[in-house]
Amino acid sequence: MKQMLFWQRLDCPGLEQAEIETGAGLSLSASGSLLHADTGASLRYRMQLDHHGRLSHAHIDVSAPEPRQLTLQHTESGRWLVNGQAQPAWDGCQELDLQSCGLTNAFPIRRLKLGIGDSVELSMLFVRLPALTPAICPQRYTRLPDHDGMPCYRYESPGFAADIIVDEQGFTLHYSDFLQRLPDSGRD
Repeated sequence: MKQMLFWQRLDCPGLEQAEIETGAGLSLSASGSLLHADTGASLRYRMQLDHHGRLSHAHIDVSAPEPRQLTLQHTESGRWLVNGQAQPAWDGCQELDLQSCGLTNAFPIRRLKLGIGDSVELSMLFVRLPALTPAICPQRYTRLPDHDGMPCYRYESPGFAADIIVDEQGFTLHYSDFLQRLPDSGRD
């Protein structure tokens, strides 16, 4: 199923759009663009998740404030390749998190399917914008009681915590005071 999702930043001017196609199991293909005033980032991304919901490939192309690109591959054996070069220090990272991106929090939420009260800590490959510098970042997801009938999660990383409300597919609807999904524009 294909769908177009839009997120608007609540803390500063910014917008993200993503065209997502879900497939067998938890497979997902996404292409999108992001424009955020706080980082000065204007970028396009393409991401591919396998049927287990794990990132297999991502390409990020920043056009502002300074052009740069980043290509990430996560092999079936758990090895991370950054612009084609192996990064053994990152092999323990389970997921990708792109700073200020409304889409990437959905990856662990969709894959883990936590029950209310369950919590898990993950080692994430966090990509900062606009520099596109990846670094290991511990993050915790805790399933909270539903909020207005929608699943809710507490997200925590060093020095930051937020509640994320998601739709029935696990895609972000509301991310504390950070971002809000705009009404769906339709589905194929």
